[in-house]
Amino acid sequence: MASGPSSYVVIARKWRPQTFEDVVGQKIIMQTLQNALRSNRIAHAFIFSGARGVGKTTAARILAKALNCHRGPTPQPCGECVSCKEIAAGNSLDVLEIDAASNTGVENIRELRETLQYRSARDRFKIFIVDEVHMLSNAAFNALLKTLEEPPEHVKFIMATTESHRVPVTILSRCQQFEFKMIPGQQILDRLRVIAQAEEIQISDYALRLICSASEGSMRDAQSALDQVLAFSGRQVNDEDVRSLLGVVPEESLNAVVAALIGRDRKAMLDQLSRIAGHGHSLQVFCRKLVQHFRHLLVIKAAGFEPELIPVSASQGEYLRGQAEQFSEMDLLRIYDLLFRAEGELRWHPTPLFHLEITLLKVLQLPHLEEIEKVLSGLVPLTARDASVQNPGASRPASFDALAGRNQKAATGRGAPLQTGELEIALKKQSSAGGPGVEERAQSRELIPPEAERSHPNSAEASDTGLQIQRLLDSVHQERPALSAFLEKAQIRIEAGRLLIRFSEKQRMNRQFAEQIDSVEFLRELCTRIFGAPMEVCVEMEGPSQEPPPAGRKHRALEDPRVRLFTEAFPGKISIEDIRGTESERDE
Repeated sequence: MASGPSSYVVIARKWRPQTFEDVVGQKIIMQTLQNALRSNRIAHAFIFSGARGVGKTTAARILAKALNCHRGPTPQPCGECVSCKEIAAGNSLDVLEIDAASNTGVENIRELRETLQYRSARDRFKIFIVDEVHMLSNAAFNALLKTLEEPPEHVKFIMATTESHRVPVTILSRCQQFEFKMIPGQQILDRLRVIAQAEEIQISDYALRLICSASEGSMRDAQSALDQVLAFSGRQVNDEDVRSLLGVVPEESLNAVVAALIGRDRKAMLDQLSRIAGHGHSLQVFCRKLVQHFRHLLVIKAAGFEPELIPVSASQGEYLRGQAEQFSEMDLLRIYDLLFRAEGELRWHPTPLFHLEITLLKVLQLPHLEEIEKVLSGLVPLTARDASVQNPGASRPASFDALAGRNQKAATGRGAPLQTGELEIALKKQSSAGGPGVEERAQSRELIPPEAERSHPNSAEASDTGLQIQRLLDSVHQERPALSAFLEKAQIRIEAGRLLIRFSEKQRMNRQFAEQIDSVEFLRELCTRIFGAPMEVCVEMEGPSQEPPPAGRKHRALEDPRVRLFTEAFPGKISIEDIRGTESERDE
């Protein structure tokens, strides 16, 4: 004998709110509607907008019940009268629900307008609930305009949309607008607990939190996910079943990847990603979890751990606080930005694993940045530095010696003061032994003005040409990695106030890249920044020895601001022989 149709009602329908008080996460909107009903200040048309599953259609049905309840209009519909029951069941003759996605044309609106002239069959108002109203065509919206502005007294319109920006402003201006917000995770969790207890479901708080996280602020999505879990596990739900069904990467794997990022352990990070992909988890979902994780770290860094801001347990909050201490706020902002962009790109990338691996390797390459206030608090006062620059022969200020001593202690591990030349050598040795990275060495060196180095007794060692060039190359590697790669095999020297870059015959492409206007301008600006004085940049090929151009008329012409402005506007190479001066200048 064939069995009859199933009488099972899904949780999202069974637990649909029936009163204004039951609607979760929209307290202000519900209170406004109730006050309007109490004072009998009821608009003729409403627009409920917001994300999916946050209560728009549910609120529309409750408002319809409140308007047509036999005790009403009332802010507390009884739910027992014929009107309330029929509206809840969706078969009331006087409350018509229209799916605008299926009735988009102007002819559908014309049919609707023809029915407006007839009064309601039994109830107080004839109510039209138009779902996804943004799907109507422009002609249909135009046909609706006059009706919305001056509808019959017995007609009310309640329209719902997930994309209010697609509704013409002429329609919006004729309606009361209510923006439904995403439901906070804690409120969804509390509601799921009530449902689980009433349905006698054995499920942990951890599993419920996973469901809340997957719902992304939608109550309907959370209830549908819980229904799916029950279909898989029955009333005894374990955490592993929830993780498997929702495709959630275990917390252990997520924490292992974050720990590898903190420890800059490339191998451990790549191994974890390989395991996650090997178990069939969605890398886009995992990347989204990473984005959420670093958002939590950023919030903790900015405001401390607050359960209202971060929906995790207290023990997990303590764990996150420990991780947040390993980053600066600027680090977390940059990591979040990289991961957020990668999460959107993974959807279309042909090899998601490769893209996520490269993204996390980029994260590992990011240098740690200190907050600007901390950096400024440790610098030499500007007046002392300016005095040293203006008077190269003057001795260094006492505050500079104190600052250099602090940096020497940090770099060498000893408190005894070092001379400037010794400081450079100590930093170089520590780098080769696995000490501070390029950025830290660059910061230490930049604290010493070039003029102060020249005035120091050990200036011959401190201003060694090799160290100057290495400092320059370190900065290029930091700021222009592509240019640094092209300069790797070039012969570079500093001579007569010029930076000379020479390439072999086999490195023509390297030379072409290095002599581009933006590359030369960058190197010139970098030389000024590092050495404290402007320096000409010359790019050449190996060949017969070339004499440097005279520092007279021709050199001045190349450095003339008007010539440099012209070469920026019209890129190209200017030959020294092309420069001609006045009659009086030709003998220079």
